[in-house]
Amino acid sequence: MSPPSRPRATVMGLGLFGGGLGVARHLCGEGWDVLVTDLKGEAELARSVAALAGLGVRWRLGSHEESDFRDTDLVVVNPAVPPGNRYVEAARAAGVRIDTEIGMFVRGCRGRIVGVTGSAGKSTTSALAAACLERAKLPGRVLLGGNIGKSLLEEMPSIGREDVVVLELSSFQLHWLRREGLRPAVGVLTNIAPNHLDWHGTVERYAEDKSGIVPEAGGVLVALAEDPRVRTIASAAPCRVVWTSRNDDLPAGDAVFWRGTSLVRRTAAGETPVLGRDDVRLLGAHAAWNVASAAAAAIEAGAAAEAVREGVRSFEGLKHRLKPTGTVRGVLCVDDSKSTTPEAAALALAAFDRPILLLAGGYDKGLDPRPMVEAAVGRARAVLCYGKTGPALADAFRDAGIDDVVLAESLVEAVDRAFVLAAPGDVLLLSPGHASWDQFANYEARAAAFAEAVAAYG
Repeated sequence: MSPPSRPRATVMGLGLFGGGLGVARHLCGEGWDVLVTDLKGEAELARSVAALAGLGVRWRLGSHEESDFRDTDLVVVNPAVPPGNRYVEAARAAGVRIDTEIGMFVRGCRGRIVGVTGSAGKSTTSALAAACLERAKLPGRVLLGGNIGKSLLEEMPSIGREDVVVLELSSFQLHWLRREGLRPAVGVLTNIAPNHLDWHGTVERYAEDKSGIVPEAGGVLVALAEDPRVRTIASAAPCRVVWTSRNDDLPAGDAVFWRGTSLVRRTAAGETPVLGRDDVRLLGAHAAWNVASAAAAAIEAGAAAEAVREGVRSFEGLKHRLKPTGTVRGVLCVDDSKSTTPEAAALALAAFDRPILLLAGGYDKGLDPRPMVEAAVGRARAVLCYGKTGPALADAFRDAGIDDVVLAESLVEAVDRAFVLAAPGDVLLLSPGHASWDQFANYEARAAAFAEAVAAYG
């Protein structure tokens, strides 16, 4: 008698960030017959393919085949695959179970999940909340993952009920989690501005998917009171809401907010100070929002005020988020490659009181550039546009009245042109306001190109 055949799984989208790797390893460890399929070729995915060597994974690279989605027991979809994808719909029509890496993790995780999302600030808020929790000396471990860092799926069996897991969650991931009713115990919604409209279609659908961060009754939502879309979602939440704000003009109820130079926690028992502005090492006025959201989330997950204060004091920020990389020829060079929306670029522009040479442009997600254009007026001495959106952006900046607008073929050329215009005391700011996918594999590759181009002048 022949042994029973192994269950078959098709992993759609290997990628380079860890989600596809994590789910492939996990399924192989669970005894599945795994096929990985990706539209990218083997040369582009060489590093990820090598990481799965020896596991018996089958491959279909450079294309997809519908039969791989119909004739299988499970399809694990990369969350970035848009709704209505014909291969996913073929699997659905054939009655095949469809899942995602993040769905598998959230469903099986025994620890308490703190989920963080927003159009800007979610990475910093996630990492800062984890830093505060690590200093709280909780009974269990603190883990950070989701859309930041590596997949935690392989660690899921070792995660216990006393562990706290901080997950940065994208709108794509939340789209799939919301469909399954998978929600965190503590949710953090930093802000909602139009983003990924090429994927979601409308800002209303984007906001609807972001609302998947709202916990069920018994959970806690940390919500920015100053954002009207967030406020609308939070006002309808079935759980307790903790409001955050850069000032004390906010709804009644529990809150963590800034009053002058002090971050204050408000509960039914009264108000207590948490930390002061001098404790914050992050650049930009918008850092106050991130600190308030991270502090509130950490407190709700079990951290005391002293642990939050220590975490904030020690946190220097993340790579590629308003990160000074050095001064070259008297010019402060700042890497904000993670700025992938016009709103994020606008926040970066507001962080400096020195003349700015702005490097802007990239992949077109269908976003309105006006927030970054308006923020540049009066702040940017020159704007250097490049990439897919470069020509349209250059026109928008010129129409806004900025005199020095340069259109470059590439980021490297934009840096070269910037140093021609730069003077000591200026800021050379890479805050593209767009995704990197037109010229780079990801925002990290874009940052590396910026650093190399700047180093040539050092």
